[in-house]
Amino acid sequence: MGKTDHQGSDIAQLISDQYNSLTKSEKIIANFLRKNQEESAFLSAGEIARRLELSEATLVRFARTLGFCSYPAMRAVLQDNFRQRVTHSTRLRGRLDEMQQNGDIFERLTATEIDYLTQAMELIDRNAMDKAVELIRSHEKIFVYGLGPSISLVDLMEIRLQRFGKEVVPLKYSGRELIDSLLVMKPTDLVFVICFFDQNPSLRLMLEYSRQVGSTIIMLTDTLETILGDKADVILSARRGPVGEFHSLVVPMTVINALLLSVASKEQENIMLMLDRLDSLRDQLQEYNRDDDLL
Repeated sequence: MGKTDHQGSDIAQLISDQYNSLTKSEKIIANFLRKNQEESAFLSAGEIARRLELSEATLVRFARTLGFCSYPAMRAVLQDNFRQRVTHSTRLRGRLDEMQQNGDIFERLTATEIDYLTQAMELIDRNAMDKAVELIRSHEKIFVYGLGPSISLVDLMEIRLQRFGKEVVPLKYSGRELIDSLLVMKPTDLVFVICFFDQNPSLRLMLEYSRQVGSTIIMLTDTLETILGDKADVILSARRGPVGEFHSLVVPMTVINALLLSVASKEQENIMLMLDRLDSLRDQLQEYNRDDDLL
């Protein structure tokens, strides 16, 4: 079979078509992928090989048996299949159905968020948190990247870090707007990346360019650690529940707030001076407003 990327193919159907001709090890992989399509779309070949106690080369051969030119090409189709199945509306509909079947929506949602936060306390690497805090403290200029719902997290970091005296460059757009902002990036800058299950071209470009420039990268993510983790200096885990569900930003926002408070606790003197200056400027603005009202 000639090797192709099978764009638009159904992985489950490809596996079914080839299943009888697969080796014993390949059938183990096939069964794992069929039972864990959502999770598999965001795991590296090495991670799946480790779980199944197989070699990474076996994963590569399996992908080629299905007609793909490489394992990453097969994973890209897995991700495309996932996006087709799990749209924004299906995630929301599924979450609403679950909440309505189990009583009060507010109560159920709050219980779920508490559960995710409890898991975060166990999963988040405190050493990684400490490293991220020190990197934020030691860099004067910080690029903060996030698209879609993550824009609210970018806005939060922009406001807080500016009040800490940092120069912040928000990266909230794709296309030309992103490129213009990247042009001023330097090796002495810090890049804080907020990214979840979607590997979009803007994210890949931003990470690759940051690496080329030599900037330090902190990544806050849920499912992309095994795929993009080698491109960041520090990885912060922010699990938001199963990939196919409607997600909130409670866990990643809590991680960000913890980082900001940790920075503030270590830089109290300087930050208090900045906040006093902020209050002074606000008082001055109120005086100008009163003067205008008198005119």
